[in-house]
Amino acid sequence: MGIFNNDKIKGILVDRGLDDVTNATSEQVEAILGELDKKNLLRNDKRLLIKDRSDDSKISYLRALVEQNWILIAQNDKIIQLLHEQKKISQPQDR
Repeated sequence: MGIFNNDKIKGILVDRGLDDVTNATSEQVEAILGELDKKNLLRNDKRLLIKDRSDDSKISYLRALVEQNWILIAQNDKIIQLLHEQKKISQPQDR
């Protein structure tokens, strides 16, 4: 992982199965996490001051969507890796 030397962000990536994604995906994921961290929107962040229950609900829904997106990113990266492997196998070997 390249962009951040932040243990919090690396821990989030590991927790979501994103510790072995491609470099291109890693850079994008880390940029997203960096933005969320700047806005104090990462899960269980105590720096976020919630003024009323409706804001709390909205933030909970947004965090759920972010978590869902991490799942999709991990699944898509795995599919891409498998397609690359299959492409290598199906190509005729140069002799």
